[in-house]
Amino acid sequence: MVKLKKSSTVGVCLTAALLGAIAISGPASSAPSIAIAETPDAWDQLQTRGSSALYLCQYGVAERLLKQAVDKARSFPPGDLRLSKSEDELGKLLSIRGRFSEAEPLYEESLRVKETAVGNENGQLIPAMGTLVRFYLTGGTMAKAEPLADKMLLFINGTLASARPTFVMKPGQPLQGWAGQASTKVRDPLIEWAISCDDIANLFQAKQNYETAEKLFKAALEVKTTVLGRDHLSLANSYDSLGSLCMARKEYLDAESYFRDSFDMTQKIQPPEHPQVYARLDKLAKCLIQEGKLPEATALYERANATFKTTPPKDGNAARVLLSLGNLYLEQKNYEAAEPVLEQALEMSEAYHGADSIAVVPYLDRLAYDLYYLGRKKEYDDLHARVNEITAVDVQPGPVSQ
Repeated sequence: MVKLKKSSTVGVCLTAALLGAIAISGPASSAPSIAIAETPDAWDQLQTRGSSALYLCQYGVAERLLKQAVDKARSFPPGDLRLSKSEDELGKLLSIRGRFSEAEPLYEESLRVKETAVGNENGQLIPAMGTLVRFYLTGGTMAKAEPLADKMLLFINGTLASARPTFVMKPGQPLQGWAGQASTKVRDPLIEWAISCDDIANLFQAKQNYETAEKLFKAALEVKTTVLGRDHLSLANSYDSLGSLCMARKEYLDAESYFRDSFDMTQKIQPPEHPQVYARLDKLAKCLIQEGKLPEATALYERANATFKTTPPKDGNAARVLLSLGNLYLEQKNYEAAEPVLEQALEMSEAYHGADSIAVVPYLDRLAYDLYYLGRKKEYDDLHARVNEITAVDVQPGPVSQ
């Protein structure tokens, strides 16, 4: 069995000090001098000054310096990671300036340099491949994204059976960052794979490429299960992602299963008043509503309401729970039960947002609808008038969709 090695860092540390400060003279509108003496440290100076200029949003200066750094690095032996570092930085600059067609070959060559330097025997290139897929999906040649993602999946799925984690993270400890930002020195390389897969899966889903998104989400889930065990909060994140994907595909039964797993795992790890618990309860309830399982959805919102009575949140979720609960009562034509719930929801929303905020309009609308069916026309008219005052348009409360 091949033991997995730690991922290599993409860039080499800059160890040489600057030989001296380079003065920039002349009017502000004129281009500064960028001449650098041809010394062994010339690449270091070009790269450092170019990166600094990019950080300061001095894009014209940064582009000239980084192009010189790339040219200088191309004279180095094959596989020298200094070339990859310069190309990545110049590609970043060109992407910021919207020049994606110029950035694309730089990113592609950078990946080839990394492959020459470190290989991919143990998956060292997976994060870099994920970064390039992200570029293809957000500004580059989109047709190149799926083949590269498939190459990632082929390696990851083929490796999982023999992979052995070097550590186990604590239950509830979240994964943070995405592949382009994560430090390779502080995480098991397999975690980098999961982060990369989740990141680009979200992008594929946004492009409605659900099949590839599903493969990537499932690969990330398998990696997390292998490395972290079955009781880690990050698995709940994967179930949540897969549930949302199934909702987008209108596969509600599968979505319910994933959302239940996500909710059950989250409530085991987090306290009941934690915002993440409610967020996952809300997704499960909305899925149940789509399936027509209104009593089950009602029970979930009643449970959340009971929790918030004991530990009121400070983020407006208490009002949203009551609005959702009141809407479910309306769906089931239980107008008497809906009235006090919607009145309380409106009061909470007004206290949180302000009485004249556009955010209170849905609360006014639902309560007005309920009062209309209770035969309280005068109160309905008063609420409707408030809606008109806030929105300045004639918004009639409409029936709840069935």
